[in-house]
Amino acid sequence: MSIKTFDYIIVGAGSAGCVLANRLSTNPNIKVCLLEAGPPDKSPLLKLPISVMFAMKHPKLTSQLFSSPQQHMRGRTLHIPRGQTLGGTSTINGMVYARGNHADYDEWSRLGNQGWSWKDVLPYFIKSENNEQFGGDGFHGEGGYLNVRHLDAPNPLNNIYLEAAKSLQYQENDDFNGKDQEGIGLYQSNTTKGRRNSVATAFLNPVKHRKNLKVFTEAPVSKILFKGTRVNGVVIRSEKEERVVFADKEVILSAGSILSPAILMRSGIGDTRILKNSGIEVVHSLPGVGKNLQDHVSCIMYTKSKSHLAYGLSLPALPKLAWWVIDYLIRRKGLIASNIFESGGFYKTDPKLERPDIQHIFMPAYRQPPPNMLAYGHGYSLNIILLRPKSRGSVTINIDDPFKPPQVNLNMLSESKDLETLLIALKEGRRILRTPAFGPMRAVEVRPEPSIESDEEWTDYIRTNAQTAYHPVGTCKIGKEPLAVVDQRLKVHGVSCLRVVDASIMPMIIGGNTNAPTIMIAEKAADMIIEDADN
Repeated sequence: MSIKTFDYIIVGAGSAGCVLANRLSTNPNIKVCLLEAGPPDKSPLLKLPISVMFAMKHPKLTSQLFSSPQQHMRGRTLHIPRGQTLGGTSTINGMVYARGNHADYDEWSRLGNQGWSWKDVLPYFIKSENNEQFGGDGFHGEGGYLNVRHLDAPNPLNNIYLEAAKSLQYQENDDFNGKDQEGIGLYQSNTTKGRRNSVATAFLNPVKHRKNLKVFTEAPVSKILFKGTRVNGVVIRSEKEERVVFADKEVILSAGSILSPAILMRSGIGDTRILKNSGIEVVHSLPGVGKNLQDHVSCIMYTKSKSHLAYGLSLPALPKLAWWVIDYLIRRKGLIASNIFESGGFYKTDPKLERPDIQHIFMPAYRQPPPNMLAYGHGYSLNIILLRPKSRGSVTINIDDPFKPPQVNLNMLSESKDLETLLIALKEGRRILRTPAFGPMRAVEVRPEPSIESDEEWTDYIRTNAQTAYHPVGTCKIGKEPLAVVDQRLKVHGVSCLRVVDASIMPMIIGGNTNAPTIMIAEKAADMIIEDADN
């Protein structure tokens, strides 16, 4: 790539970047450049929904980040895989379509972020979506780029989970993204005809032919260029050379909650003390860059069963595995068309709460703890996810070499309330798995062991086994307060022609999977960018 000039440069071709590239290039007179650090998403295996079982360990298409040793989790370093290919993490994630709770966005608005309430963001969820079951009902879209649907043939074990939960007075909910989030039911997923519908597949592939849109892969951006406090380009740094790309209008960071703050800091925007210690010239002091890191905490309950009803790998099940392959080739159904995260729900550990604080993901498959995932045998698992963590972490550049992967301290379970809520939720999860509905499965509890009863034992299990849910947000948060990084229109405070558009702008983590909200953020940002250019 020789030195080039565009109107807009988008850094990162993930869930936000692909949406922006699509929407901003609609005008043929606007030149758009999309830069992706990783290679193209050509792996045929990643198109299969079942790939979720191994995608996060893909050696070329994921950046294998690890956290610093976690003080409150027995000193463990936690795996933080991020998609590094076209589509970003939407190319390797679990494909669950969840928007969060309506009140999450109203909370953003109450924090002083006008234009980000539920009524403000709902049109952008609708705009992006083609919902095969609920499209056109006032909450869901028809004809959008992102396909959303229920799986055609979910595993029968999901019905056992749902019956078990209903026997304990859980209410069934057909649509977690409609009028009310609370309840249990089948998840919708980002799939199309038995294939993964990543954001690259949905938003980028249909418009790649546009002459005013240039997509460059294996183009990692090291830093942003300034003329005074005006951003005018980026530096692409590879092992062989450095290259420069200029922007006449704006540079938009969509590199995600780990890399967007890292790029800002490498470029001289961030906490002055950290920048000076790293030998970086300060362009603008923004102490909130990299702060406010939030992530859902995941703690999985594993069972093993001799029943072959569940998905699994075993010699006796080889005929069934062969049928699943045939079924996929003929009908695009069965195991290969499953994202495994087929059912679950949202509930409150305290009925006085305004909104759910726990998410269930029921998996009709036997698996090992992350990052191994695949395991021999049959069974099922229940993932308990803390939706509203009080703990806050941070992302910091490597002081010895700012261009090495950033240092990530999730700081999970540093607040006692997080541990208390998870403890309640795990006990409730065991109660569900021990209901008579699961009796015919004759399952054996593998983790936590059946002998675990006391709060001390549960606490030890959580600290030893909990993981990130791979939903980092908040490190370039929106707002007006001293630690805010971007304003309501996602412009970086203190400089011009620079925005951040990805999950890092969330001031508070939403109560659900973060891919759909990231797409919404990009849809809304695209409209704001076009409006600002017109004005």
